Amino acid sequence: MLKEQEYKGPDVTAVIIAMTDAEQPFVPDAVRSVFSTACIAQVILCIETKNDWVDTTLGKLTTDPRLEIVRLPLAPPGAVRNTALKHVRMSWIAYCDGDDVWRKDKSLQRHYAIATRCDFVGADHYLTDDDGRIRAFALARYMPMLSSWMVRTEVMKQYPFNETMMTAEDGEWWFRTESKIRKVRYSKMLLEYRVRSSSLSSVTPSKRRKAQIVALASKPVIGIFVYLFTGCLWLLTRKKEYMWHKGWAKRPG
Repeated sequence: MLKEQEYKGPDVTAVIIAMTDAEQPFVPDAVRSVFSTACIAQVILCIETKNDWVDTTLGKLTTDPRLEIVRLPLAPPGAVRNTALKHVRMSWIAYCDGDDVWRKDKSLQRHYAIATRCDFVGADHYLTDDDGRIRAFALARYMPMLSSWMVRTEVMKQYPFNETMMTAEDGEWWFRTESKIRKVRYSKMLLEYRVRSSSLSSVTPSKRRKAQIVALASKPVIGIFVYLFTGCLWLLTRKKEYMWHKGWAKRPG
């Protein structure tokens, strides 16, 4: 575990990834949620080199002095985040995908990192539909969504993402660093994870499962039961540490 520095105010860089046109409708909400987080001192927005909509879409949001727009050629997400790391000036990093939204009390996660003297703190999340309506609680027992990660910058420099993987680079990083850094769970709902309808055809079982839950929860009446049922499950199963899934491969050495 790395030595905790005294907290003297905003010391977190938010890295937002919005590399495709499909994220355009959602980026303003993501950026606004990041700007409203008190611990954020720098915001890096990664977009594709030929992006022609960012200024029009964000409007006055581009005038915030914390915002730095980085244009990059289309690449695997791990490579994009590793490149963004070169622009990071703060001692901590928090990631947010361009279609997700942080909750207003996100800064509590940074203070929890201080209290636990950890290197990494994840948070829990809601599942929302295309329009951002909260449909269900996610259990997040084994691994937090990447858009909820808050991690020391030194850690990400020491253990960068795999730049060759088109999907699941967060899972590969999670396995690879399992025995190397201390990770804790802040079991509060600090993220609204948008499950787009296109996720039904996702190549990952996890995203397909989330899409099926949101699709079911979008039905009248049934949606109320799904929300209440998942909320009760979350309350009954939440913990301060992440579990190691019995179906995963042997822990890294």
